[in-house]
Amino acid sequence: MRNAAVVPINVHFQRFEFKYLIPARTVEGIIPELLHYMDFDPYALPLPDKSYEVQSLYFDSPGLDCYYQKVEGHRTRKKLRIRTYGRALTSSSKVFLEIKRKYDSVVVKDRVVMTQADCVAFMRDAHTPASRFIEGDQKTLDEFVWLLETNAMVPQNMVYYRRKPFFAKFDPGFRVTIDTALTTWRTRWFNEGDMKYAVDPLYAILEVKFHNVLPEWFHHLIGKYQLERVAYSKYCNALEVCHPELGGHRLADIFQLADSSPMSHN
Repeated sequence: MRNAAVVPINVHFQRFEFKYLIPARTVEGIIPELLHYMDFDPYALPLPDKSYEVQSLYFDSPGLDCYYQKVEGHRTRKKLRIRTYGRALTSSSKVFLEIKRKYDSVVVKDRVVMTQADCVAFMRDAHTPASRFIEGDQKTLDEFVWLLETNAMVPQNMVYYRRKPFFAKFDPGFRVTIDTALTTWRTRWFNEGDMKYAVDPLYAILEVKFHNVLPEWFHHLIGKYQLERVAYSKYCNALEVCHPELGGHRLADIFQLADSSPMSHN
């Protein structure tokens, strides 16, 4: 499995993101419907199962401020994570330090790209100059450090999943991803860490990313498959699996998407 090369390096972007939690058994039925209007992301096309692996190491304060801001429904919030594509990491593998900001349904993401070796060195000394990184990243890096230190944030858990990505044929700004095999474990860095836990194994997360409006054909898909938009957080749901004492906010349980719900399999 190749590492970060499977995805284009986009370091600054803003878009709407809608999520739909769907029974995993419906994924194979939905994909042919999507392919009427979309193509597989060319970076995933040559890969096994036309999907790639994503790992995200999430940071939070000792009091889990990021977690509770999400659970309590704060409309504006920020999240820090370090993301990799692929699991066989080497010192030269690309990693992505990310600040993800949420303003209602609008997501703004800033990234810094570096090798794992540089990232390890940087995390040991968070004031390392970013001169060897892409020009303009120092501002993002400075903010990452400021948020990290001001909130005493530390790594909380790793979230892993497989992603099938699609781009609209006539609108490259419209993207759909389907994430499956969501797994988590407690760790302080990119290693196997503690015992792995499946997160909502009966479901997949279909995510729509776009800049303007949802196309008419996708509204038809929503109706046909009875897709219900949910405020699903991979980090929060994974953290609750690792820490059962947090309980009471499991979104898959709240929405009770019964396996017998009337969904099309065509």
